[in-house]
Amino acid sequence: MAVGTEFGAPVGEAGRRHIDVGLLRLCGVELAVPVDWVREVVPCPAALGPCFGSHPALIGSIGVRGDVIPVVDVSVLLGFAATTGAGGTIVVLRRDDVLLGLRIDTVSGLYRIPVSAVRELVDSGGAARLVDRAFVREEHLVGILDPAALFAMAGLPLVRSQPRQADGAAVGLARPFVLVTVAGVQIAIDSHLVESTAPASSLRRCAVPAPGWARSVNYLGRDVRVFDQLATLGLDGATPDDSQGPVILLRIAPDRLVGWHVESVRSVARIADDKRGPLPAGLAGRGSLFDGTATDSAGGQNLVLDSDAVRADPAIQSMAALCRAPAQAEGRSLAMARGGAEGGRAFLIFDTGERLLATPLDAIREVVPFRGLSSRVEDYSGLCGLSDHRGAPVSVYAVEAGAQPADAKLLIIARDQEGQGARGFLAQRLATIINAPALPVPGGSPGAQFVPATIDGTAHSIRIHALA
Repeated sequence: MAVGTEFGAPVGEAGRRHIDVGLLRLCGVELAVPVDWVREVVPCPAALGPCFGSHPALIGSIGVRGDVIPVVDVSVLLGFAATTGAGGTIVVLRRDDVLLGLRIDTVSGLYRIPVSAVRELVDSGGAARLVDRAFVREEHLVGILDPAALFAMAGLPLVRSQPRQADGAAVGLARPFVLVTVAGVQIAIDSHLVESTAPASSLRRCAVPAPGWARSVNYLGRDVRVFDQLATLGLDGATPDDSQGPVILLRIAPDRLVGWHVESVRSVARIADDKRGPLPAGLAGRGSLFDGTATDSAGGQNLVLDSDAVRADPAIQSMAALCRAPAQAEGRSLAMARGGAEGGRAFLIFDTGERLLATPLDAIREVVPFRGLSSRVEDYSGLCGLSDHRGAPVSVYAVEAGAQPADAKLLIIARDQEGQGARGFLAQRLATIINAPALPVPGGSPGAQFVPATIDGTAHSIRIHALA
């Protein structure tokens, strides 16, 4: 699938209010890549071609329509795993006329992020980072890969694509689509209709089901009704109840969403207008929510949803009308009852080995594996000693009194504060990231707060620790 323009530099993000990204998964970690850098996504073949280089991230090469594209696996560089195994997907990135393949596990869809929700990740030594920004999506922290850093890796062979005049002329007339499959039908959804995606595991039965939309998902505190029948769109077929395909969230109005459980998201593709055609004659009279076909880069024919017709359809409007936030969210009602508690905020929940603690996400610079102390120091403030991180010393503290550094697995590095060097705090594991209200601890010391959270199916009241 082709995404972004095939020729010319990626469109800059300066001045934008939103950033469009493709959602990726690598070694169980959620990542994203700006779609302006993506040329296409292709399945990873069973056997890759030769490496043509010795860079540690280089795992082989592939041939795509005459171009020989080097493929990198950044899992080791990001500290995820020694290898990601076989299979997966290759995201072909392009900078001007230079191409590079990025091997990942899956592509899950398209997501539009407000610029205000993106946080910059800065390397303490000033070096470029492969993941240079991050944002919170449905209580998960998603890192944004920096394609410029990938292309700038020293010693990596790159390939120049041979421009094709006909393709170049069509670039300015291309539109981005999310390509999905349901009951053997390939469908293209205009990316501007797509709000986000949700995993099938988030589906639940509606208390009052209706034919064709008996399930719902929770998205950012809203209950969103989900349909799985193609009959809703005037076609035949349905997504099986046990399908692990994602839910595509469609924005019908500014505060109204509906979900569509599909069997698979094949790709996020930019399709030129000259690849569009009329509806097949067999759909005349019953394909009122479609406005033609689109041919993707693999030659597949996709029915194109008519965004305006979908938003105006009475049945879909009825579903969207049921999209609403609870009358009073549990956490917010607690905050209001106690008075003066602040609204929802992003917190990282971590396990010290003795208990769960919460710390504000914006106070954390990064979380890395703990490699041990380079020198040991003990005092009554919890200081354990020093550790080396990215060529610089980091003061290491134990959150719990008497904790042994040798037992820790992670180091949570706090953001730098004026007059202090880098500080790391020992942890056993990360439990989750949540958006929750900070509430005063009943009968606790002044300023003591906790957050309500459910971890592994169990409700907890988790004390907030400022890592200071």
